[in-house]
Amino acid sequence: MWNISRNNSVLTAIRTLVLPALFFLILGGCKPLLTFIYLDISCSIGEKEEYYTDEYIRIHFSCMPDKNDVEKRIRFYEDSSNVSIDFEWSNSTVSIRPHLSWQKGQFYTLDLQGAIKMDDGRTYTARLYRTFIYGEQGNEFELASDQFSQDTLILNFSKPVAINSFLDKFSITPFVDYYTDFSDNGRTVTIRPKNKWTLNTTYTWTIKNIISTDGYLLKKEYSGILSGIYDTEQPVLTLVCPVDYNSQGSIWYTTYSLDNQLLENQAIGFTFSKPMDEASVSSGISFFPSLSGYFIKETESQFIFIPNDQYQIQKEYRITIADTIKSSSGLVLYEPAYVFFTTANQFIHITKITFDDKTESLLTDGTIIDYPMMLPLDPAQLKTVINFSTAIPPDKQYSAVNAVSLNVLFPATANHPSIVSAYWSDGGSRLSVEWSGFSISKGDIKNYYMLKVGGGQNGIKNQANEYMENDVCVIFITF
Repeated sequence: MWNISRNNSVLTAIRTLVLPALFFLILGGCKPLLTFIYLDISCSIGEKEEYYTDEYIRIHFSCMPDKNDVEKRIRFYEDSSNVSIDFEWSNSTVSIRPHLSWQKGQFYTLDLQGAIKMDDGRTYTARLYRTFIYGEQGNEFELASDQFSQDTLILNFSKPVAINSFLDKFSITPFVDYYTDFSDNGRTVTIRPKNKWTLNTTYTWTIKNIISTDGYLLKKEYSGILSGIYDTEQPVLTLVCPVDYNSQGSIWYTTYSLDNQLLENQAIGFTFSKPMDEASVSSGISFFPSLSGYFIKETESQFIFIPNDQYQIQKEYRITIADTIKSSSGLVLYEPAYVFFTTANQFIHITKITFDDKTESLLTDGTIIDYPMMLPLDPAQLKTVINFSTAIPPDKQYSAVNAVSLNVLFPATANHPSIVSAYWSDGGSRLSVEWSGFSISKGDIKNYYMLKVGGGQNGIKNQANEYMENDVCVIFITF
């Protein structure tokens, strides 16, 4: 075992040998790891200077720095935007300025932070930060006062205003056309509307980044509000009625409501108690079910909705007139309104279907009937007679015949009949179609046929574009 006192003597000897060796290794290397030379950085702008007027900012380094590294690390800001700068070196002093020239009255920031390299390879931590306003103190460009009186905005400045700069940087929202007048000394600007300020409208005016005639920038952004006459009477919806629209002069049926009076694609008129904002009327009136169409302004207080498509027959519609609709003066509708209506149009009905001039009406509810064919005709023929609840006009009769079909249901081997003739009677309300080429049922083989009259909007239509709600069919077995 080691003696404790002996161990302490050994440790003391090791320290005596190792520590001097490490010290000489540090100092005796090929390249020094430590240096006792300090880097001083000075700037032509003092830390507490608020204004600066020289063309260049000069930064001096007590040791020659790596120029490229310094140029990469310098950050220069105009207001809050990073701007490019020009560099000029004289030994270890660099002079800088904005590439696009100085802006008088503008706020600038110079920043040099972090590790920078020296020409001999050493590295130092740099800390240089300056903020200042470029220009002479006490020579600032400011808005001295603003006043709104008798519909005119009056702006007074501490210096004469550069006219083009003001016209470019002054704004009013919402947009309005206005006149701009400058005083003889250039320090006072007046703003007047070309017409009148819009009723119940509050405007915001803003000035920023304008310059004076001697090149100074307005130090900050200024803004204010102004308004014209106020109107307190909220608009109301006074009438909704059918309209026959015509660009030469529409007819308003003011004594009729919409319900059971409106025809297939008739326009709808809306009357309000005062002049209204056209865009808000168009966006604030909606239909359910949805209805495609557009609005026409008849007068300042009357608007017409023109549907692009026909209304659905016997379908209840709901019109919502939202309280987001506003008058020309900006007042919203007193309360929302709702209008319900069903159009005056009715579905076409088939009153009777008969075969071969018989008087008995055939079933159209899907019941399968046995029907004896006209024998001994070969091929077998059949005359179908269809009676409608309304007349079909001549210009729609051809398409109506095409909407009537007679086809094989079963079996597929049965003959397919074809039309021999078709003619209209009873003023267009009765259609007779003769068919030929049926297969007669024999023994256990029964031949099924179906006569179909097409309904829906693509089916048979009358003069008012009314149509049948659904297809109507007669199913029968030939024998």
